[in-house]
Amino acid sequence: MTTLICRILTVAMFIGLLSACTPPPTVPVSNNLTLEMRRLHSSLNKQGQTVQKLSLQVAELETRLQHQSDEIEQLRKAPQTTQGGYLPARTVQPDGAATTLAQGEGSPTEVYLQAFGDYASGRYQAAIHGFETFLQRFPNNSYASNAQFWLGDCYFNQQQYPLAIQEFELVLNDYPSAAKSPDALLKIAMAQLQLGATDEALQAINSLNQRYPKSTATQKAQELAIP
Repeated sequence: MTTLICRILTVAMFIGLLSACTPPPTVPVSNNLTLEMRRLHSSLNKQGQTVQKLSLQVAELETRLQHQSDEIEQLRKAPQTTQGGYLPARTVQPDGAATTLAQGEGSPTEVYLQAFGDYASGRYQAAIHGFETFLQRFPNNSYASNAQFWLGDCYFNQQQYPLAIQEFELVLNDYPSAAKSPDALLKIAMAQLQLGATDEALQAINSLNQRYPKSTATQKAQELAIP
């Protein structure tokens, strides 16, 4: 009897040892790989969106700086005096917008300079009013196409992209041979990208490539990160 009990205990201990050595159930490797791939895909998407936003910001800043540099150089060569020999005095209004004493009066150069000065200083609402005044009073002036472009850029910088697109399209429609037409198309593409309208942005870039293949704007468009 004692021998039988010992044998039973020995068998039980052996079974216990076998159970302890049995590996625990594991999650299939394929499931782990699928989860990791999903995480990587999500991370890449976020990085791609970040790169796109950064490329848009860089392109916008480069374009703006180049435009301002060109504009200032042109304005230096233009007559900038009134009949009395001096530009009208400027005052600063409570909202920070610099204006002439007689709002909207003056020669085309004076009105344009006032609006462009507000634009260059970041006073976009005042600049919008100034460029609209200029276009209403001097629609056939040689600076009209520039004023129309800067008007669109004021809205662009205020992130009012639908309005910016409308104003940039007027550059193309009303001043098709204007020097800033390629830049207007580039800005339309950039605004469309900001709105998430990738197809419309690609159409604008394709039009830019076809109409102005050698322009600086076309070269900048190639640097845009488009999903």
